Amino acid sequence: MTRPQPTVRALDRSIQIAVGLIFILLGATCIGYLWAGGSIFDREPPLLVLGILLIALAAGLAGRSRAAALIARAGLGAGLVGLAWTTTRYFGVGGLRDGDELIRRLEVLGMILGAAGIAALFVLVRRLRPMKRIRLRDAVPLAAFAAVVGLAVLWFVGDDTRLRPCRVGNEAACEVVATRLMDAAKRTPPTPPTRWEEDAARALNVRTCAASEPGPCALWRYAAGTVALRAGRVDVARDAFLRACDEDRTWCARAAQEKSLMWTPAQRARLEQQ
Repeated sequence: MTRPQPTVRALDRSIQIAVGLIFILLGATCIGYLWAGGSIFDREPPLLVLGILLIALAAGLAGRSRAAALIARAGLGAGLVGLAWTTTRYFGVGGLRDGDELIRRLEVLGMILGAAGIAALFVLVRRLRPMKRIRLRDAVPLAAFAAVVGLAVLWFVGDDTRLRPCRVGNEAACEVVATRLMDAAKRTPPTPPTRWEEDAARALNVRTCAASEPGPCALWRYAAGTVALRAGRVDVARDAFLRACDEDRTWCARAAQEKSLMWTPAQRARLEQQ
């Protein structure tokens, strides 16, 4: 049996190092996002455990772990399927017809680049030469993968049933959530938002509104803005109220009455524009 040539071995080693660095950077990005202000207990998605898994996979790939290579291939394949599903929903809800032209193009470009990046990384992982059998070194990636699967199951089962329908695309459920946030904002004096209200505002912000009428979309934006205002995030609340005003002019007058936001003359003129 012939041994690989030195040039081939060097190329394989370079690919192995490159793939390991990519997984480390991806994992560090997830953890860095949380370090920059994201909540470690944020349930959508659990970025902390994802970052730890990616770093554990990098360590396993560096050690030629067969389990790490298999998990990495499965994860990248699932990523491609998930991206394809997201793209299908994006086209299905009219993402190319609504919104700003530049934003639409950037979103499409992001999907294309994401698919190309995942496909390229999948090819690189397949180019690796892991050990032929499961060894003791496979324990680290297997343990990390088992922990992530367990936490994902707990996250899904323990997720708030009042928010899950909205998260998965039920617009009627999102409208109910937004109405509840609006009712909470009417309290006198206003109280800081609860954990559920913060999660609800986050769910409304990440949802793409596909309603034919502008009213529901504006309601979502405004409701999320009330949560930010109660939490003291004035800039976030101001942006949310302006978005609601742009989508439905009937919300402009209500936004203009929010004295605590200290609207600039340009912003007030934008709210009062007929």
